[in-house]
Amino acid sequence: MRKTKFQFLASTLLTFSMVQAIAIGSSDRHLDQQAYAKSSAGRSSGGSFTRSAPSNSGSSKPSSPPPSSTRDSFSSTQSPNQPPNRNNTIVAPVIINNDSSRPYNPPSNSYQSTTSADSSSSGLPWYVWLIILLMGGTAVYFIIRALFFRSKSGSNSDLGSDLGNDTFTITKLQVALLAQAREVQARLTELSLEVDTNTPEGLMTLMQESAIALIRTPENWTHVSSSSQSVPSSKAEEVFNKISFEERSKFSEETLVNVGGRVARRQESIASPDKDPSAYIVVTLLVGTEHDKPLFGEVKNIQDLQKALEAIASIPSSHLLVFELLWSPQADSDSLTYDELLTEYSSMMQI
Repeated sequence: MRKTKFQFLASTLLTFSMVQAIAIGSSDRHLDQQAYAKSSAGRSSGGSFTRSAPSNSGSSKPSSPPPSSTRDSFSSTQSPNQPPNRNNTIVAPVIINNDSSRPYNPPSNSYQSTTSADSSSSGLPWYVWLIILLMGGTAVYFIIRALFFRSKSGSNSDLGSDLGNDTFTITKLQVALLAQAREVQARLTELSLEVDTNTPEGLMTLMQESAIALIRTPENWTHVSSSSQSVPSSKAEEVFNKISFEERSKFSEETLVNVGGRVARRQESIASPDKDPSAYIVVTLLVGTEHDKPLFGEVKNIQDLQKALEAIASIPSSHLLVFELLWSPQADSDSLTYDELLTEYSSMMQI
């Protein structure tokens, strides 16, 4: 009887130990699976939709008027042989003789006689000349202004842009490449580590070099997704951020980030041994510009993608407001499989 109870107790303990071991092993495997990231990503961005007004270095500040003592001394020491200054109004006292019994003798002041002679020789009062000068200056100003804005509008007509308007354009161009295009992945990482996205020059370099890196490997293009929409300037930042958040939510983690010139790196993820080998690299270019029309239409084939990339690479610095570069996977050891491409990037079409 005791032997039977002992065997039952032993079998119970053995069963409990086996259950605990299986549970611990399952927990360890679950933790290991969590340590592997689905897809790492890199992100570089900079710029702002609120651009400060440029300083007008050519315009001079209005000079302060000279002190009253200077004006008084100038009027008192002016030579009578020189014509009076038209820019300064000189008030000369006039003495009126109210005594009708005494004959009127004109003053013998040489300055007054000179002024009278000058006024009679000109034939017009000084305020008439002032009105003529003001009207002539106004006419010249409007003529120069019309010529300047006409030439400026003509130089920008091919870009479909109107700087200073109330419309911005938000553009997204997303390209999937075969995983063998590792040089693109390496180039984007290099740019994000070196370029200062806090400066307009650095942001332009990042945008142009990213587009050029894609242009150089057309043989690796497989899928594309694009959109270019003009929106009111008051809603441009909201639309831009919405597209950015949608794309960033597709990543498990961002292992390389360069925002506003500040670079941060995280430990690169290690792909799970059970995961399929890497098949694709997805690069997203997100641009905010001062164009009042879309940069391009729908992209359906390789030729359209080539023109869209060239349009982004040729954006002038005066039109660029915000740019963000996203690519996944960023780590060489990570992978993006065919199933993940279909799941996370369902809007992309094959070209």
